[in-house]
Amino acid sequence: MNKKWWLLVGLIIGVFVALAGYGDFGDTLDEIGNLSVPHLLAALGLAAANYFLRFLRWAFYLRVLRLAVPTGVSALVFLSGLAMSITPGKAGELVKCYLLQSRTGVPAGRSAPVVVMERLTDVISVVILGLTGFALLPLPVTAVLAVALAVSVAGLLFAVSRHAVRLANLPVLSRWSELIRDSQQGFKELAAPKVMFAGVAIGVLSWFAEGLALWVVLKGIGSEIDLLRALPIYAAATLVGALTALPGGLVGTEGSMLALLQQSGVTRAGASAGTALVRLVTLWFAVVLGLLALLALRRVPAMDQAAEAN
Repeated sequence: MNKKWWLLVGLIIGVFVALAGYGDFGDTLDEIGNLSVPHLLAALGLAAANYFLRFLRWAFYLRVLRLAVPTGVSALVFLSGLAMSITPGKAGELVKCYLLQSRTGVPAGRSAPVVVMERLTDVISVVILGLTGFALLPLPVTAVLAVALAVSVAGLLFAVSRHAVRLANLPVLSRWSELIRDSQQGFKELAAPKVMFAGVAIGVLSWFAEGLALWVVLKGIGSEIDLLRALPIYAAATLVGALTALPGGLVGTEGSMLALLQQSGVTRAGASAGTALVRLVTLWFAVVLGLLALLALRRVPAMDQAAEAN
């Protein structure tokens, strides 16, 4: 592994050690041990529901853009993107465009709007979920949610405007100029009101499932809080983590979730254990599924290989 991967591994280990230490190692491990198998399976099932719903949105967006992709290949490409959850801001998910191009011949510029709109609708959906309990959140966190929503909407309006094409003329983006120009029409189609409403609705349902997973985990370790508190806490922590731009939202997500859980009456050990468990169930479960999908996708011949075989 190169130096960057070693740094990432060190950061991951450091975060989990800090989590356990914050709640006292012994107490935190005891809390983790309290999680029953049914509660663990329920939380994993809710995380899987999140991925399934987001796959439906991915397939819906591809259909809107009239991109014919075999369901099996489409599912593997989508799941492969989950392995990129540990990249800053999930920017690595753009690799799905190139995986799709290599396996189906769909130009990356045609599918790029799908990945970008996934991220935009995810942010909007998470903010909506967070604002359902805005009265329970600290004012600074509510302000961050509101700003994120405003920035996302502004970004969406810019992406569908004629000014977006001018980005291709910037020196730093010149290498992607063709991709940006090819993507413009796709952005407009995906930003249509009915399509946007469907995308955000699916997003809210999918992130609700992961917020519910946090509630199930806390219930399983005996640190139960109201669902209407768990949902905005999960949403706010996810968004704060994304804003830190660190891989997988590390540090920002864990730190904000710890603080918000304790503010809701959860003990230090319970907050530490709950945060560690929900990150394993959501983030690291997704990464494992993504890596498995990448391995499976290697068995699907690339377009040039398939042409040679014929």
